[in-house]
Formats: sequence, C-alpha cells, structure tokens
Amino acid sequence: MQQILNSILELIKTNGLFAMFLGGFVEQIIVPIPSPIITMAGGAFLISLNLPIFETIFQIFSKVSLPYTIGATIGTSLVYFLAFFGGKPILDKFGKYIGISWKLIEKIKKDFQKTIKDELFILIACSIPIVPVSLVTAFCGGFKISPKKFYPMLFLALLIRATLLGFIGFQMGETFESLAHGLDKIESLLTIIGIFLILGFLYLKREKWIKNNS
Repeated sequence: MQQILNSILELIKTNGLFAMFLGGFVEQIIVPIPSPIITMAGGAFLISLNLPIFETIFQIFSKVSLPYTIGATIGTSLVYFLAFFGGKPILDKFGKYIGISWKLIEKIKKDFQKTIKDELFILIACSIPIVPVSLVTAFCGGFKISPKKFYPMLFLALLIRATLLGFIGFQMGETFESLAHGLDKIESLLTIIGIFLILGFLYLKREKWIKNNS
C-alpha cells in the first residue's frame, strides 16, 4: 500500500493534469487506493501559493477537480455497467442463497424512479468525501438507475468532492498525507457499514414485498 501511495504522489508531482485524470480513473477500479489521496495531493502539489481565494479555487477546479472528475467518471463506468447488466444473471444464480430474487429487485427499483430522490441520493452520497463512490456506483447499477440520471449527478458530485478535498490538501500542504490516511480508515469502515445497511434495507423491503404480494 505504501508503495502504491508513493507512486501516486510522485506521479502527481511530475505529471500534473494527466496524473489527476489517470488517478481519478484508476482510483475507481483499484479499491486499495485511498480515495482522498489523489485530490488532496493535487491541491497540495499543483496549486500556487499566495494567490487570492477566488484564483486559488479556480486553480483547484481547473488543475485538480475537472481532470480528476473526468477520469473518475469514466472509471466508475466499469462498476456501473457490470452491476447494471450483470445483476440479473448473478441474482438468478446466487440470489436464492440470500433470499433475494431478481423480481424483488425489479419491484424495489420502481421505488427509486418515481421522484427526484434518485438524483439527490447520488449527488449527496458521492459529494461526501468519506463515502466510497464505488459502493454508490454499484448500488445505482444494480438498481438500474438510468445513465441519464446517474452520470450528470455523479459528475457534479465528484466535482464538489474533488474541489473540497483539493482545497483541504492545499490548506494542509505537505502535512496532508496523514489526514488522508485517517480518512481512508474511516472510508473502509463506512464501506462495511454501507454494505450491511444496504443488505438490511433489501431484507426489510423483501419482507414488505412478500407481505404485500402474498
């Protein structure tokens, strides 16, 4: 893990915008990479000091947030489309062992496509720096939230997330690394909690669905 971290930091120092794009893309595929590291490193290494606040934010947006968000959005597509197109075969084969059927997923999916809450869920969840984007992406793909709902909100959320983390990295300077490791530990814990919450939600919805359709 330390070797991966050192390679990422060195790449950002020497390759700037391309490193932010590549880092955003790879971060969504390789789980062990701490998600706050790349954008915080961009803020710490790529932004000029002693600039007015608005110029600082503009530099964070143009040098860190935008290239990172483009790369990360493309990277999330792998998880999203695997969950989107692979959900039914996987559940048809293994769903009986956990008490979840594809019919149930179809039933629950309707509840997530009636109002604007789908978009708000994606926007809020992916904007929070310690919430794993890959978990939200898999959730949206599995529930077949449409790409036209998923991608615009994801892109906006990642912009917000990256700008916030980039600014934190800029403020922390060379000391950002220890903070990023702390965020990664929290993120790992939230991933586990998030999985259990989703499974619990599915179980409750399953019981309700069985009751309503029995």
